[in-house]
Amino acid sequence: MDLRRARKEVERLRAELARHDALYYREAAPEISDRDYDALVRELAELEAAFPELADDDSPTARVGSDSDARFPSRPHSHPMISLQNSYDLVDVAAFDRRVRRELATDAVLYSVEPKIDGVALAVRYEDGGLESALTRGDGKSGDVITSNAKEIQDIPHELPEGWRAHLPGGPSAIELRGEVFLTFSRLRRLNRERTAAGEAPLANPRNATAGTLKTLDASVVRARGLSVCFYQILALDVEPGLATRREEMAALDALGIPVNDFLRFAEDTDGLDAVLDELSGLRAELDYPIDGAVIKVDDLASHVRLGATAKAPRWGLAFKFAAEEAETELLDVTLQVGRTGVITPVAELAPVELAGTTVSRATLHNRDEIQRLDLRIGDTVRVAKGGDIIPKVLDVVLVRRPAEAVPVSWPMSCPACAGPIARAAGEAAYRCANPVCPAQVARRLRHFAGREACDIDGLGEKGVAQLLEAGLVADLPDIFRLRRDALAALPGWAEKSADALLKAVERAKDRPWEAKIFALGIPGVGVTTAAVLARAYPDAASLRAADTRRMSELPGLGEASAVGRIGAFLGDPRIADLLDELVAVGFLRDREVATAIRMPAADSWFAGKTFVMTGTLASGSRSEARKAIEALGGKVTGSVSRRTDALVAGENPGSKLEKARDLGVAVLSESDFLARLQAEGDEHGR
Repeated sequence: MDLRRARKEVERLRAELARHDALYYREAAPEISDRDYDALVRELAELEAAFPELADDDSPTARVGSDSDARFPSRPHSHPMISLQNSYDLVDVAAFDRRVRRELATDAVLYSVEPKIDGVALAVRYEDGGLESALTRGDGKSGDVITSNAKEIQDIPHELPEGWRAHLPGGPSAIELRGEVFLTFSRLRRLNRERTAAGEAPLANPRNATAGTLKTLDASVVRARGLSVCFYQILALDVEPGLATRREEMAALDALGIPVNDFLRFAEDTDGLDAVLDELSGLRAELDYPIDGAVIKVDDLASHVRLGATAKAPRWGLAFKFAAEEAETELLDVTLQVGRTGVITPVAELAPVELAGTTVSRATLHNRDEIQRLDLRIGDTVRVAKGGDIIPKVLDVVLVRRPAEAVPVSWPMSCPACAGPIARAAGEAAYRCANPVCPAQVARRLRHFAGREACDIDGLGEKGVAQLLEAGLVADLPDIFRLRRDALAALPGWAEKSADALLKAVERAKDRPWEAKIFALGIPGVGVTTAAVLARAYPDAASLRAADTRRMSELPGLGEASAVGRIGAFLGDPRIADLLDELVAVGFLRDREVATAIRMPAADSWFAGKTFVMTGTLASGSRSEARKAIEALGGKVTGSVSRRTDALVAGENPGSKLEKARDLGVAVLSESDFLARLQAEGDEHGR
């Protein structure tokens, strides 16, 4: 690239970054993620390094973004209020550690680690114990004075406690506290419920809502919003600094009654830092406030002076950003999947985007109602998130970026796989294909049948099933037991050895426990736990087929009428009856089945038929163990709180689920209450 082209590109990048700065800092409506913004800054920095004559002290690479607002008076900061350098890779953390040790000429370095709250920075000054002023970050040198708004934040004291000077070396008369203002998730949900009821637009997200609230000219709005704040730094303004470490600094804040974050860890090396970062990342989903990473700082405050700072960032700290939980991308199409029970699920086909450490190109849309709620159109820019950091889903549409040619998503009148009729049962959101021999259902039913919790047929994964269907060797479940060695060995990529292995696995499936066979049938609404309940109540295929739904509804965990109705409809379908007859003929289903030792829950168990959600850390064991205990007693565990939840089990450091449970009036069990219930069940039923 020559100088002329480089100058043009530098000007374009600076203009683009200036636009994004305005959107983020002044309008609280960012269009791109921090990672994408930092990528633009890096691209600009590389060009400025390659062409030094294009460098400029006013470039985004040399200054802090500004949230200054002309409606508010400005005031210089006592000390520059600059941002930490962002890092997205553990390699950067290791490089930071090496540089710190090299510049301090020591191998004995201690680091503090705390959550990087995704809020708005604030500096609050106290003189003689009284709140004198509050400033935003501004441009790092000066900030907007928003004192009247800050006084409406309940967590910020107007007066420091009597004797506050005794907690600080040198007994200063003026200090400055720096922290992060934020809005909790539970508070945001409550506000949005109120706004929706009043016909107002909901607030987009916690960070944007916080920024907008702090810049309001009506202080009563701040009071109504219920913002929170955590402080992380004390600056003495009229005496020499006396605190020696970050640990002492946080302890002093706590002693003054100033709100601080309760997660503060220390590490001596990169291995320790990696462990703490993993711990915080694991807690992220349970927190009731937004964090986007961790703040790593050298613990020794004197070393901060020795390490110094650049124009943009201190050299004694680093912001480690977690993989993005949300991202924006283009909706390319909506395709429809037919599940093994006939449920038609729309799937968003997306332009590939990095999300929570993986590349995402598809996301669930749940059902037709969700498409209508989102008002999705092909060509839209959508926000995508990972539910529980696992399953991608579309959150909403970025309407300001909707192209004029965007096309509304249509819904089919028939099954996309077999062209058969589709319908939605009363009380259900899902549309289903009514044809149980629909090829798409058959393919998924075959994969389910061969799964580990079902028949455990190694070799019949997605690829294997697709090959058998394409070759015409199977059309439904009974055909698995009619496979021939020579036909299998002739398949591409197969041989006699792999054919023999599959046939042996198929033969072993005939001896699987009865509850595994029931689960393998793919009955709608029947998971592993329900299959075990049915296996104990109905000891063979004949009794299961003749099951009376009234009696079935009395079984533990099967009381919901819709669930029992789906099971009854499945077993009563003449085509399913033919399928079961064939499974008897091939030797899979037998007159007398063998079930593993199933400890059935008593019908009068307190847990039977109830739905539970868990949150926080359980000191007595893992959540997996608690889940098994609940399911063994006839209960069900789900991942989110709703009006159908019977009880929330809350361990240490519970997240936003606790607030939601209280809002909905759901019973909350402490860990000791939960364990007492388990013990009572054991005493009463001899377990």
